[in-house]
Amino acid sequence: MSGGRLGLLVILAITLAPVASWSADEASPKGPPSESASEPQESERRPLRELLYGATPEERERLAEERKRLSAAAAAFGTDPTAIIGYYQLTYGHSAFTNNLRLESATAVVQVPLTPNWFVRATLPYLWADSNQPGGSTTDGTSDTLVRTAGRLYASQNVALVIGTDASFPTAAKKGLGTGKYTVGPGGAVAVPMPRLRSLFFTVLQDFNSVGGDPSRANLHFMLVQPVFNTIWSEHWWTSIQGTFYIDWNNNRKTTLNLQGEVGHNFDNHWNVFAGAGAGVLGQDTSLGLDWTVQAGVRWVFRTPLFPERLLEQLPIQ
Repeated sequence: MSGGRLGLLVILAITLAPVASWSADEASPKGPPSESASEPQESERRPLRELLYGATPEERERLAEERKRLSAAAAAFGTDPTAIIGYYQLTYGHSAFTNNLRLESATAVVQVPLTPNWFVRATLPYLWADSNQPGGSTTDGTSDTLVRTAGRLYASQNVALVIGTDASFPTAAKKGLGTGKYTVGPGGAVAVPMPRLRSLFFTVLQDFNSVGGDPSRANLHFMLVQPVFNTIWSEHWWTSIQGTFYIDWNNNRKTTLNLQGEVGHNFDNHWNVFAGAGAGVLGQDTSLGLDWTVQAGVRWVFRTPLFPERLLEQLPIQ
């Protein structure tokens, strides 16, 4: 297969490492609204507020505590992309694509919290590729390096938001194992605790746009959108269901969707293990078309930032 197509599949392998409604208001009479007219609207909003925040002071307090518990557990597991934590992670994966390519990957991820609100992360994959067809070839080596730096813009018991920048570097040992391009683009994540469901719902967005590199290789511009539903079953067990959308802006906005499930276990304050499987659902005929994938990994989590807040307070910065 061509190096460009395999390079895109490399990015896929790297990035594979979550009820209430009301009807429209009736037409209101002319003139200023009366108190009686506003009461039905208020009564329609009240069930939604009660569902989200609780109907009584006791229930509101219980749901608030549950939000804190869910966020703390997801941070300890290393599953919350908005948590400013550090971790060392090693993942092994095996993926089969619709063009018969078989790809095995060993991916190391290092995330370091520089401050209580800012982190940097590096993803370093090693790949084994097999074209799995007559006259095909096999190859292995390091692939492109992906770096993200992001800061937390907002955090409350109801929602957390981080915004940053993603960049990839053409560090592949062989031409067929990488894109041959430098890419840069915005990235971010938002997380919302859902205490009645014992879960967090979060969405990760990344945009990849080539800005240089090998002029003989195809330019890249695509977006990743990854909603995840992360359920915290206990202080040691979690599951997640995620959908990963790839939108290829340079190829008529062709869209690929892959679904993946994961189960994980937390041993103590640091060690976590996880395993999952997934399959392609939409766009299997595209350059990122996935047939199926399995993966397993281990993650060691820590919380102490490189520059603690008390140290920053001592710096002579007004």
